[in-house]
Amino acid sequence: MNNKIIQNYHLEKQSLISKTSQQDFENILKSQIGLHSTDYLTPYFSLWARVENFEPSSLFQAISNTKSAIRMRAFRRTIFVVHRENLELIIGSMIHFLDKFKHDNIKHMVKMGMKEGNYEKMRVDLINLLKKESPLTTNQIKKELSNKWSGDWIKSSLHLLEFEGMIARIGQRYITDRTIKYGLFEDYFPELKRETFDIEKSMQNLFMKYLQQFGPITADDFCWWLPLTKTQTKKIIKSFEDEIKEFEFNSNQYFMHKDDYENLQSIIDAEIESPVVNFLPYEDHFPKAYKIRNWHISDEVATKLYNKGTMFLGQFMPSIWVNGEVKGRWKIDFVDAKKTEMKVEIVHLEKEINKSKELAQLIEEKKNELKYFANEKLIPLMKKN
Repeated sequence: MNNKIIQNYHLEKQSLISKTSQQDFENILKSQIGLHSTDYLTPYFSLWARVENFEPSSLFQAISNTKSAIRMRAFRRTIFVVHRENLELIIGSMIHFLDKFKHDNIKHMVKMGMKEGNYEKMRVDLINLLKKESPLTTNQIKKELSNKWSGDWIKSSLHLLEFEGMIARIGQRYITDRTIKYGLFEDYFPELKRETFDIEKSMQNLFMKYLQQFGPITADDFCWWLPLTKTQTKKIIKSFEDEIKEFEFNSNQYFMHKDDYENLQSIIDAEIESPVVNFLPYEDHFPKAYKIRNWHISDEVATKLYNKGTMFLGQFMPSIWVNGEVKGRWKIDFVDAKKTEMKVEIVHLEKEINKSKELAQLIEEKKNELKYFANEKLIPLMKKN
């Protein structure tokens, strides 16, 4: 087993060699569990990298109209775009962390002047308001409850209710719309029956879905990604011991589903016929799925992929991949304040890449494809109708 075999395997698993068809783009949402969306554009760029001739309007419609996808707080309380079919799996798992996050939120609100014991009363008022009228923006909710509760307390409570899966972000007017409208999850996704959630089963199913999409993985990877303690992770792994293959790789213990391990063994001698170049966006969920990343990124390039400063801690910047290994960094900027055009720039490339005319040309072609997608496909959807 070596890095190249793992890299080739992941490229196929991630639809980064053979792209998914446009009509099946929702399969990416399902298999990836969630696409990072702290930046509104990230899921669109993530799908562009994996879907043939991707039409961003299809994701926008899925979020805003058909409700087959939703932007929501999930792992590490970060914003993701997730497929409707994964909601019970995700919310059921997140409930496991609710008490701790609830305690932290209430502690924060008490520091802001809220009396202890008032959170539950405010929570009831928020839910009753959304039962009566929804969707409502954060400002509308603050206004409706301003005679009883501080706006800052309300905002903090909304974050917690969202993580709990009680309220949902409903629709967007355009893809970078920062006006969030909230409604009750049960009104917009009535198939979710919270009283029937099996938290332990949800956690186990989530782990298996993660293992099948991102394996081989270490226990540390899963602990970081969810996050979960190592003791809890080892317990889950043990519950699947008949289905999981454990092996050593790069001086660490790795795990895969046994079927996937057999598939990996079957392609052990496979070679990529021609160089494969991929541009993955800021916080793409593939590189973010791992704590240990030395199999796909060298120490030299890693220093270029992480910005300095506390506010950037752990953030994975837009990356250039060659045959499953990070070889550089790119960025995208608007050329004017009105955001009428985007430009794509190469920020860093390993020196060895520049020595190859073939790779340099492939990277330039991929950069131009991305520029075309950004300007011809995305920007029209960023305009208010």
